[in-house]
Amino acid sequence: MSKEQVSEPATAEDDEYAAVPDPDAVIEFGDDVEEGFVGLVEHTLATSDFVRTHRVPMTAQGDETTLLVSEVEADV
Repeated sequence: MSKEQVSEPATAEDDEYAAVPDPDAVIEFGDDVEEGFVGLVEHTLATSDFVRTHRVPMTAQGDETTLLVSEVEADV
């Protein structure tokens, strides 16, 4: 007898994370967080020479926002 393998269908979240391959950190902001705070965190991280961010709006789940953070080598 053989067993059938059933893969789970891809979700919108999976598609969004695929935009940045294997992020080192994921920061999720709920729908009750002000846009200004998300922008402040994003701007603060963007000033670093060691990380890059990618914003993922989670429209399928409301007004939640996710920042994907990836480590990069600093230009020396």
